[in-house]
Amino acid sequence: MSTGVSNADLIDLQKTTLANLPSMEFEVVLGLQSFPVIDLWFGQNKKQIESGTMIERNIMLDTTGNARHVKLYQKTPINVGDVQNKITAPWCQVQTHYSIERRESLRNRAPARYIDLLKGRRIDSTLDLAKLLERRAWATPNSATDDLNPRGLPYWLSMCDNGVTSDGDFIGKTIRYGDASTSTNKAGIDAALAANAMWCNYAGTYTAIDGDFVKKMRRAFHACEFKSPVTVEDLRKGPLSNFKIYMGLDTLVAYEELTASKNVGQNYGNDLAKFHGNTVFRRVEIVHTPSLNGESYAPVYGINHRNFYPIVQDGDWMRESDPMMDLEQHNVITTFIDGSYQFFSKNVRESGFVLHTPIAA
Repeated sequence: MSTGVSNADLIDLQKTTLANLPSMEFEVVLGLQSFPVIDLWFGQNKKQIESGTMIERNIMLDTTGNARHVKLYQKTPINVGDVQNKITAPWCQVQTHYSIERRESLRNRAPARYIDLLKGRRIDSTLDLAKLLERRAWATPNSATDDLNPRGLPYWLSMCDNGVTSDGDFIGKTIRYGDASTSTNKAGIDAALAANAMWCNYAGTYTAIDGDFVKKMRRAFHACEFKSPVTVEDLRKGPLSNFKIYMGLDTLVAYEELTASKNVGQNYGNDLAKFHGNTVFRRVEIVHTPSLNGESYAPVYGINHRNFYPIVQDGDWMRESDPMMDLEQHNVITTFIDGSYQFFSKNVRESGFVLHTPIAA
């Protein structure tokens, strides 16, 4: 009499099959949908890997002021100032999992069918993880004390304060959390203090995607020292590939209509002209970002990924556990995928800019 497949045999079979599947990075989902954060930010040349109990960096926001002109034999007062500030960020933990029931393996005995079954469950769980990371990358934590969710881009690049309109300047300082509370303390440094003015990011407002918007993009481009790619290779790799501009669908469509306008094209054609078929501003690629679709105040983010990137913990990123038996469901074998990470800016002033429609007072 046949005894079927034991749990031990199923676990061994799954271990063997997993060893021959692709490594647990996000290449299994990239061809399926639009995931700019996973595709661009978590790419091997963008993300950083490190260890430690939390993420820490030192930054100098000002100098001691020792440089001066002097006369012959003039006495020099010795002044040693403490100009170092510490940026800190906690790790965030994320997980997903997929399961197979023992009797499902009996119904998919052929090796190819079992591999397809396992790959399907694995891709499904990885898609869930990718969607979660994409969504949280464009959001702030729920509150100032929320250490469950990561510090997405709006945490680091703040929009203008309520009631403020601006052509653009280094005035972004207020974090708006998910529960509607606010704070100017970003990663341990209070940007509202005059001594910490260099910890404000570049922000400005616009009312429509028109010629005035283009002027404000030009201003932001220069203020944040963005560089234009020269060749198509520059778009894909190398230092100039670190510059990207992100828009939601409605904003992007309005921008593309602007690029096709003859009147605007006469004045801004070189800024708006497509580059190797890509929608660009001054040849910096504009990326459609589904997570920004319908977002309040229609933000447009320009990012220098040399200064803003995800950091993943060494030894705990996309870590796939051995399949294990569920104690409450003895016929179910589950595999977990775990990771520790955080989105991080080592210098908000040099990380990029945000332009958005005005926020009412």
